[in-house]
Amino acid sequence: MDGQLRALVFTMLVVALTPVSHSYQWPKPNTYMTRWDKVNLDEILESKRLLQHYFNCLMNKGPCPPDGQELKRALPEALKTACAKCSNSQREGAIKVIKYLREYEPKKFGILANKYDPQGVYRHRYLESEYQSNST
Repeated sequence: MDGQLRALVFTMLVVALTPVSHSYQWPKPNTYMTRWDKVNLDEILESKRLLQHYFNCLMNKGPCPPDGQELKRALPEALKTACAKCSNSQREGAIKVIKYLREYEPKKFGILANKYDPQGVYRHRYLESEYQSNST
């Protein structure tokens, strides 16, 4: 392929792919992937099968879907930094899941907490913030 033809093909690819790159929501630096913002948490929490699937994934006792693998990778950091890289909807979702697990699945909550927070540091921080938000 000669130089002019190669330049033309390259230019056409750039023009063709530019709208695609602008329509894709790239995560902002220092944030988690935006597709988590659209996860239907109610569907997962209301389905014993789905909830067990994600639980097994997080506990290394079963296969993980790609978003489960990403969650497992990000969870220790999110706990350590109080969800500093989370979007508002991710933070709200995390609180929703924690509340649900504490109320309806305390055994699973305890097992997960022992794995991801064996010293109880993050659990204590969460309980303090929950107490403060309930007292205001």
